[in-house]
Amino acid sequence: MFEVFLLYDVNPTTWFYLSLLMITGIFFKFRRMWSVRNLDLFLLLLLGPGLLLIARDFYFGYVMVLTSVMLLMMRMICDPMMVRRPLLEVNLSRGGLIFTCVALMVFQIASVVLIQTSDCNESQINAPLEQLITYHLNDRLVTLDLEREMDQELSADEKTQTENKAQLVHGPGLPFFTKLCDFPRQWRYDLLKKKRLEQMTDQSADESVPPQTYQLDQFPIFPIAQIRLTIFLSILAQLAIVLGIVLVSWKHFENFNTGIAAATLYMLLPYVAQMPSRLDHLIPAALLVWAVFSWRLPSLAGILLGTAAALSYYPVFLIPLWCAFYWSKGFWRFFITSLGTFLLLIAISIPLSGGWGAFLAQSGDIFGCVGLFSRNAAGFWDISEHSVFYRLPVIAIYLVLVFILTFWPSQKNFGTLMSSSAALMAGAQFCHPFQGGTYMAWFLPLMILVIFRPNLENRTAARGIGRHLYRI
Repeated sequence: MFEVFLLYDVNPTTWFYLSLLMITGIFFKFRRMWSVRNLDLFLLLLLGPGLLLIARDFYFGYVMVLTSVMLLMMRMICDPMMVRRPLLEVNLSRGGLIFTCVALMVFQIASVVLIQTSDCNESQINAPLEQLITYHLNDRLVTLDLEREMDQELSADEKTQTENKAQLVHGPGLPFFTKLCDFPRQWRYDLLKKKRLEQMTDQSADESVPPQTYQLDQFPIFPIAQIRLTIFLSILAQLAIVLGIVLVSWKHFENFNTGIAAATLYMLLPYVAQMPSRLDHLIPAALLVWAVFSWRLPSLAGILLGTAAALSYYPVFLIPLWCAFYWSKGFWRFFITSLGTFLLLIAISIPLSGGWGAFLAQSGDIFGCVGLFSRNAAGFWDISEHSVFYRLPVIAIYLVLVFILTFWPSQKNFGTLMSSSAALMAGAQFCHPFQGGTYMAWFLPLMILVIFRPNLENRTAARGIGRHLYRI
């Protein structure tokens, strides 16, 4: 009887429409139709349709997502020009916002457990986006591996072509972190390959039998301890992001209601609900949010930002921007701690990688060279073997953007620090060789804080550093 109430699925398309209706009802300003707030909501919701197409393995989905990211990045670049920032209250009371945010977090925790303890296949079009994206990646990897195993007699040219078909399975970062993030995909890959081999060897298998859905107790190769660790870290990172958003608004914007509203908007976005356990998305995002919260303590902000840069590489491009922000006060504390943390984690990864030889062999992955020279990109840049030559101009443009935002505006405050950081993390999506555009957690929390922020012209490093972090 209770199965009627408990066994149900909210497919990604349905959740997108529910998210659209709830965000419109709670945050849309019906009396100010042409307000910037409504434009921001429209740009945030534009990310949803592209994700749905990516989950169905449509290349055009990456085009849609990156187009939306580009529009959001331009919005963040223009944000310092918006001096008038009136407080726009949401269409829900504080109690309603708190209830909605807590309820969404409970559903988020349940979604993490469900995704990590089940598998999907090509027949399950209503599976969460994270599972579908992982399945399509593994499907291509298994197909390529089986082709290599089946073709024992290949010429040198054919072997080279087969090797060039290999795809990335993760982005740049320290080896121990990328392996930790890749655990959920790896066991699904092993299972899918095992099933394909059984289908190839068992000639008497009935092809009319529909694909099965596997659960936790059906996996002989299920890495229980590793999956439990993934679940724990995913929930912890998501809680850290939400709590960080609330605290930034409460302590630095002086408005608790704004913090709850920003956290609720973040939790309602389709990306957050449908991709809840990607550690390579969530952990760097949590570190960035808490670095923003700790802006009055340059040493702590440097440690957090240096850690994020070491783990996933691309936050390293925020360091020049933050150094410029702290130039008048706190520069050396931030620079030494960020660089020291980055180098310390690199040094720790040397023995974890198996020594100097293995570390040097993996240095391309660690320092992002895989994104610069690799011909085996996955996602938007998976267009041809020569996609590297198309990525180089984009990377050059991104470096120019880093240079411009480092020196403009010359008088930086807390508001411009957040908007420029969000713009650079959004711009990094165009350089990322592995599913670039889907790492939305890197910039969405910062963008939402920028959308809700008041005028912060007086929150500069010279005025803010030296005061207690919890005293506004």
